[in-house]
Amino acid sequence: GKHCVTATVRLTPARIYAGTAIAVAAASAAVIPAGPTARQQSPGAVRAALRALRLDNDMAALLAHGALADAAADVLAQAVAVDSARGRTATADLDWRRVRRSTLAALVSDDIPFLLWARLLHEASHRYVLAARRVLSPPLARALTHPASLAATKALLSQIVYESATAVAYLGLQAYMRGGGAAEAWAEVRAKFWRVWVDGLAFFSATYLVVFALPHYSMQVVVDNIASLVFNMYLSHVSHRKRGPPVPHSNSFCPR
Repeated sequence: GKHCVTATVRLTPARIYAGTAIAVAAASAAVIPAGPTARQQSPGAVRAALRALRLDNDMAALLAHGALADAAADVLAQAVAVDSARGRTATADLDWRRVRRSTLAALVSDDIPFLLWARLLHEASHRYVLAARRVLSPPLARALTHPASLAATKALLSQIVYESATAVAYLGLQAYMRGGGAAEAWAEVRAKFWRVWVDGLAFFSATYLVVFALPHYSMQVVVDNIASLVFNMYLSHVSHRKRGPPVPHSNSFCPR
């Protein structure tokens, strides 16, 4: 009788690196034109129709791009672990449940909130600029409403308010979805939040200045998704790392 041979592609870190780079680059190229003036800048009927489709489904396109970046981050984190242990050509047996869990945690804790946060800051800054130009002297208004000043203010607010909340949510969701329950989720946050927040402060301080210097929130979201892919690789690694033993607590300040 005839035998059916099924060809399977052996996943290695090298192939994963190449595949995720191509996928994220293609998705980014597809979603980037979803800006406020894309419809007027589209030569040709086909390109105009495609860009109009992206504009009409702007939020869905941006969230899909974020979800792809989230999945890529966890896949890459697993590939890096295999690469570090056995090399780029070793077989990488990916944990797809972990990929789904990490994607959902990042989508809920970061992608959806940042899309709303970026839009809120975009609209609030527009109202702020109009008000400043009405009530302040022209030199002061120009200084306070300069794009660099606005980007710095948005970056500062994002570090203080947004990053704190999203770090707590990501760590807690990862632990909870692994079956640890609310107590385990809170223990995970207490053990790892400070380190994650400090590292996020270092990573996103410069990143947010670039992100919020972009003219429209949709572009800001795309660039943030790409930057978050890198940071989410780190978050995935930290969230799946075992916690160390608890630090002994004592009410006494006396040396032993």
